[in-house]
Amino acid sequence: MKNVLYLLAGILVVFAASWTYKVNYQVQEAEERVASLQREINRERSKIAVLGAEWAYLNRPERLRALSETYYNELRLMPIDASHFAGISEVPLPPDEISAAVQQIVARRN
Repeated sequence: MKNVLYLLAGILVVFAASWTYKVNYQVQEAEERVASLQREINRERSKIAVLGAEWAYLNRPERLRALSETYYNELRLMPIDASHFAGISEVPLPPDEISAAVQQIVARRN
């Protein structure tokens, strides 16, 4: 009876050791994958920061103004000012209930 228990205990120890060995390598692979993903995320964040800086540099108002003046004949771009927008009185009014509320707001502003 003792021999059977020793044999079962030995088999159980071998099984537990092999399972632990397998899990250990799975954890190491997962950690390597996480580290790889973290490095990739950091690279992408760095690229996003560079692209944001480039976007800000390329969208400087003085640069865009110079480009619009240079290519005016092809693009017909003009600087935006208040005269390019319609006033509230020029907007077609909605149905009666809403138009009364809009007129009250316009009256308060004036």
